[in-house]
Amino acid sequence: MVKTALFSGVLLALSGCLTLEDGQNLRKEIKDVRDLSAKNEVRAGELATQMDEQLARLKGVVDEANKVVLRNSADVGGKVDKMQLDLAQITGRIDDLQHAEDALTKQFQDYRASSDTKLEQLTNNSTVSKSPPVPETPDGVIGEADKRFLAAQWGDARRLYDAFLNRYPQDARAPKAQFQIGESYLNEKKFANAINAYQKVIDNFPKSDVMPDVMYKDGLAFYALKYCTDARTFFQELLKRYPKTTWKKDANDQLKKLLKDVKDKNACSS
Repeated sequence: MVKTALFSGVLLALSGCLTLEDGQNLRKEIKDVRDLSAKNEVRAGELATQMDEQLARLKGVVDEANKVVLRNSADVGGKVDKMQLDLAQITGRIDDLQHAEDALTKQFQDYRASSDTKLEQLTNNSTVSKSPPVPETPDGVIGEADKRFLAAQWGDARRLYDAFLNRYPQDARAPKAQFQIGESYLNEKKFANAINAYQKVIDNFPKSDVMPDVMYKDGLAFYALKYCTDARTFFQELLKRYPKTTWKKDANDQLKKLLKDVKDKNACSS
């Protein structure tokens, strides 16, 4: 229902016939999404704080236990063995908590990407009358979108590529239009949004010519977010599926960097 309402709003906006009621509805949708985004940010902050507190307490227990082991290792015999077993269990719990925190961070970034994208679409709908009109032909729309992209007018470019995809989803240039949306986000360093846009190419146009580009850029976006395991998967899969790709050298270079960074928590969180 939300998608249908949003699509109807887009059609009204693009035709320049927004009514007062349409504008009020769009403003309400924008407010609702922003309120939800704010609540999720607060919740994510609370969860992250709880994670940090638990990690701090457990690390304190580990430090104290290490001191006891070192102080009494010559005397306590079986107690030392038990303490070491407890230490192993606590260390495993710390690892579990760290993984949970990483998963929470990734989930929140995915949510923010989806929320930011919807907010941008809603805002475009409510302000489209101030934007240049969308041309009436496929060539005109894609040409104007490419023009805006080359001028680094990322928001206008995305609006036009979205319009092209909505009007002409079967056009041979549709995969490239969706890819360019991802590229615009990547240029803005909105890496989670870029990943979402690239994923739509993978889901909707899996046999398109831009797939090698999508897989390489997806890997870069995951790497930028410190999700090194995901990045490595995309680079390896790219080389496996497209061994003659023009990205071959770049992908191999990225894999070499990942091999060095994988143990560095500042470079890789997963």
